Amino acid sequence: MGLVIFLRKRQNENWFRKLLVNSMDTGLGNNVLLCSGFFQEYFKGGIYQVSTEANFDGVLLKHKINLTTVGVHNPQWLTPYKNFRDNLKNQGIVVSAKLSTTFHWHAKIFILKKDDRPIFGIVGSSNMTRNAFGVTTPFNFEADVFLWLDEFKELNDLITESLVEIQQFSSEVIIADYDPEKNFGLTIEDRLIQLVSDVENGELTDLPD
Repeated sequence: MGLVIFLRKRQNENWFRKLLVNSMDTGLGNNVLLCSGFFQEYFKGGIYQVSTEANFDGVLLKHKINLTTVGVHNPQWLTPYKNFRDNLKNQGIVVSAKLSTTFHWHAKIFILKKDDRPIFGIVGSSNMTRNAFGVTTPFNFEADVFLWLDEFKELNDLITESLVEIQQFSSEVIIADYDPEKNFGLTIEDRLIQLVSDVENGELTDLPD
Protein backbone atom coordinates (compact mmCIF):
# COMPACT_ATOMS: atom_id res chain seq x y z
CA MET A 1 0.00 0.00 0.00
CA GLY A 2 2.27 2.76 1.26
CA LEU A 3 -0.12 5.72 0.83
CA VAL A 4 -3.26 6.77 2.71
CA ILE A 5 -5.07 10.11 2.96
CA PHE A 6 -6.86 10.91 6.22
CA LEU A 7 -9.51 13.65 6.29
CA ARG A 8 -10.13 15.05 9.74
CA LYS A 9 -13.82 15.74 10.33
CA ARG A 10 -14.24 15.04 14.06
CA GLN A 11 -12.91 16.86 17.11
CA ASN A 12 -11.92 13.79 19.11
CA GLU A 13 -10.26 11.84 16.29
CA ASN A 14 -6.92 13.21 15.17
CA TRP A 15 -5.06 10.84 12.86
CA PHE A 16 -2.27 13.35 12.23
CA ARG A 17 -1.43 13.52 15.93
CA LYS A 18 -1.96 9.83 16.59
CA LEU A 19 0.14 8.50 13.73
CA LEU A 20 2.86 11.13 14.07
CA VAL A 21 3.44 10.28 17.73
CA ASN A 22 2.88 6.53 17.35
CA SER A 23 5.29 6.28 14.41
CA MET A 24 8.01 7.77 16.62
CA ASP A 25 7.00 5.48 19.46
CA THR A 26 7.72 2.37 17.36
CA GLY A 27 11.38 3.01 18.09
CA LEU A 28 12.23 2.51 14.43
CA GLY A 29 13.59 6.01 13.88
CA ASN A 30 16.17 8.18 15.59
CA ASN A 31 15.79 11.39 13.58
CA VAL A 32 12.76 13.52 12.77
CA LEU A 33 12.26 16.43 10.39
CA LEU A 34 9.27 18.55 11.39
CA CYS A 35 8.17 21.54 9.29
CA SER A 36 5.33 23.80 10.36
CA GLY A 37 4.35 27.38 9.64
CA PHE A 38 3.31 27.66 13.27
CA PHE A 39 4.55 26.17 16.56
CA GLN A 40 2.03 27.07 19.25
CA GLU A 41 3.98 27.30 22.50
CA TYR A 42 2.74 30.03 24.88
CA PHE A 43 1.45 31.96 21.86
CA LYS A 44 0.56 35.57 22.82
CA GLY A 45 0.81 34.73 26.52
CA GLY A 46 -1.42 31.66 26.29
CA ILE A 47 -0.77 28.50 28.29
CA TYR A 48 -1.02 25.95 25.47
CA GLN A 49 2.13 23.90 24.78
CA VAL A 50 2.12 21.83 21.62
CA SER A 51 5.41 20.27 22.78
CA THR A 52 3.57 18.33 25.52
CA GLU A 53 0.45 17.43 23.49
CA ALA A 54 -0.04 13.66 23.22
CA ASN A 55 3.31 13.12 24.99
CA PHE A 56 5.17 14.42 21.94
CA ASP A 57 8.15 15.50 24.05
CA GLY A 58 8.09 12.32 26.12
CA VAL A 59 8.30 10.08 23.04
CA LEU A 60 11.22 12.07 21.64
CA LEU A 61 13.03 11.72 24.94
CA LYS A 62 12.14 8.04 25.42
CA HIS A 63 13.60 6.99 22.07
CA LYS A 64 16.43 9.56 22.03
CA ILE A 65 15.17 11.03 18.76
CA ASN A 66 17.01 14.03 17.34
CA LEU A 67 14.60 16.68 16.07
CA THR A 68 15.11 19.14 13.22
CA THR A 69 12.41 21.78 12.89
CA VAL A 70 11.67 24.30 10.14
CA GLY A 71 9.36 27.38 10.37
CA VAL A 72 7.75 29.91 10.49
CA HIS A 73 5.12 31.78 8.48
CA ASN A 74 5.35 35.27 9.97
CA PRO A 75 7.25 37.15 12.70
CA GLN A 76 4.46 36.93 15.30
CA TRP A 77 5.11 33.19 15.46
CA LEU A 78 8.84 33.61 16.07
CA THR A 79 8.66 33.76 19.88
CA PRO A 80 6.35 30.72 20.18
CA TYR A 81 8.76 28.82 17.90
CA LYS A 82 11.66 29.72 20.19
CA ASN A 83 9.60 28.64 23.20
CA PHE A 84 8.94 25.29 21.52
CA ARG A 85 12.62 24.74 20.81
CA ASP A 86 13.76 25.87 24.26
CA ASN A 87 11.22 23.77 26.16
CA LEU A 88 12.35 20.65 24.31
CA LYS A 89 16.04 21.45 24.75
CA ASN A 90 15.53 22.00 28.47
CA GLN A 91 14.38 18.39 28.71
CA GLY A 92 17.56 17.14 27.09
CA ILE A 93 16.13 16.62 23.60
CA VAL A 94 18.53 17.40 20.76
CA VAL A 95 16.87 20.06 18.61
CA SER A 96 18.19 21.81 15.51
CA ALA A 97 15.74 24.64 14.77
CA LYS A 98 15.77 26.28 11.35
CA LEU A 99 14.06 29.50 10.30
CA SER A 100 12.82 30.54 6.88
CA THR A 101 14.74 33.67 5.91
CA THR A 102 11.61 35.13 4.31
CA PHE A 103 9.15 34.30 7.15
CA HIS A 104 6.91 32.66 4.58
CA TRP A 105 7.30 28.99 5.52
CA HIS A 106 3.88 27.36 5.20
CA ALA A 107 4.60 23.71 4.27
CA LYS A 108 3.61 21.08 6.82
CA ILE A 109 5.90 18.07 6.59
CA PHE A 110 6.85 15.33 9.05
CA ILE A 111 9.54 12.80 8.18
CA LEU A 112 10.68 9.97 10.46
CA LYS A 113 14.16 8.75 9.61
CA LYS A 114 16.13 5.66 10.58
CA ASP A 115 19.56 7.27 10.72
CA ASP A 116 19.53 9.20 7.42
CA ARG A 117 16.95 7.02 5.70
CA PRO A 118 13.37 8.39 5.61
CA ILE A 119 10.84 5.65 6.38
CA PHE A 120 7.58 7.44 7.23
CA GLY A 121 6.17 10.78 6.15
CA ILE A 122 3.15 13.05 6.51
CA VAL A 123 2.43 15.90 4.10
CA GLY A 124 -0.73 17.94 4.38
CA SER A 125 -2.51 20.77 6.10
CA SER A 126 -2.08 19.87 9.78
CA ASN A 127 0.44 21.91 11.77
CA MET A 128 1.77 22.19 15.32
CA THR A 129 -1.08 24.24 16.78
CA ARG A 130 -3.83 23.38 19.24
CA ASN A 131 -6.56 23.42 16.58
CA ALA A 132 -4.64 20.99 14.36
CA PHE A 133 -2.66 18.88 16.85
CA GLY A 134 -5.09 18.84 19.78
CA VAL A 135 -8.46 17.17 20.30
CA THR A 136 -10.33 20.05 21.92
CA THR A 137 -12.75 22.54 20.44
CA PRO A 138 -12.50 24.46 18.20
CA PHE A 139 -10.64 22.14 15.86
CA ASN A 140 -9.53 22.40 12.24
CA PHE A 141 -10.80 20.29 9.39
CA GLU A 142 -7.62 18.87 7.86
CA ALA A 143 -6.33 16.67 5.04
CA ASP A 144 -3.04 14.77 5.33
CA VAL A 145 -1.21 12.27 3.13
CA PHE A 146 0.68 9.46 4.89
CA LEU A 147 3.53 7.65 3.11
CA TRP A 148 5.66 4.85 4.51
CA LEU A 149 7.98 2.01 3.52
CA ASP A 150 6.12 -1.31 3.40
CA GLU A 151 9.15 -3.26 4.52
CA PHE A 152 8.66 -2.11 8.11
CA LYS A 153 6.01 -4.27 9.77
CA GLU A 154 5.50 -1.83 12.65
CA LEU A 155 4.50 0.94 10.23
CA ASN A 156 2.18 -1.35 8.28
CA ASP A 157 0.56 -2.41 11.56
CA LEU A 158 0.03 1.24 12.60
CA ILE A 159 -1.83 2.04 9.40
CA THR A 160 -3.78 -1.22 9.36
CA GLU A 161 -4.97 -0.70 12.93
CA SER A 162 -6.03 2.85 12.07
CA LEU A 163 -8.00 1.67 9.06
CA VAL A 164 -9.82 -0.88 11.21
CA GLU A 165 -10.73 1.86 13.70
CA ILE A 166 -12.01 4.18 11.01
CA GLN A 167 -14.20 1.69 9.12
CA GLN A 168 -17.49 3.16 10.36
CA PHE A 169 -16.27 6.60 9.22
CA SER A 170 -15.18 5.58 5.73
CA SER A 171 -15.58 9.12 4.37
CA GLU A 172 -12.57 10.14 6.48
CA VAL A 173 -10.02 8.03 4.59
CA ILE A 174 -8.80 7.48 1.03
CA ILE A 175 -6.72 4.33 0.51
CA ALA A 176 -4.38 4.12 -2.46
CA ASP A 177 -1.80 1.73 -3.88
CA TYR A 178 1.31 3.64 -4.89
CA ASP A 179 2.71 2.46 -8.22
CA PRO A 180 6.20 3.74 -9.12
CA GLU A 181 5.54 2.95 -12.79
CA LYS A 182 2.78 5.57 -12.77
CA ASN A 183 4.97 8.02 -10.88
CA PHE A 184 7.94 8.54 -13.20
CA GLY A 185 9.70 5.49 -11.76
CA LEU A 186 9.95 7.10 -8.33
CA THR A 187 9.34 4.93 -5.28
CA ILE A 188 7.86 6.19 -2.03
CA GLU A 189 11.37 6.17 -0.59
CA ASP A 190 12.51 8.32 -3.53
CA ARG A 191 9.67 10.74 -2.77
CA LEU A 192 10.57 10.98 0.91
CA ILE A 193 14.25 11.50 0.09
CA GLN A 194 13.30 14.29 -2.32
CA LEU A 195 11.09 15.96 0.30
CA VAL A 196 13.95 16.01 2.78
CA SER A 197 16.31 17.40 0.15
CA ASP A 198 13.84 20.11 -0.88
CA VAL A 199 13.48 21.25 2.72
CA GLU A 200 17.15 21.13 3.62
CA ASN A 201 18.16 23.03 0.49
CA GLY A 202 15.71 25.84 1.09
CA GLU A 203 16.54 29.38 2.22
CA LEU A 204 17.00 28.59 5.89
CA THR A 205 19.05 29.92 8.76
CA ASP A 206 19.49 28.84 12.38
CA LEU A 207 16.74 30.03 14.69
CA PRO A 208 18.35 32.71 16.90
CA ASP A 209 18.27 32.58 20.69
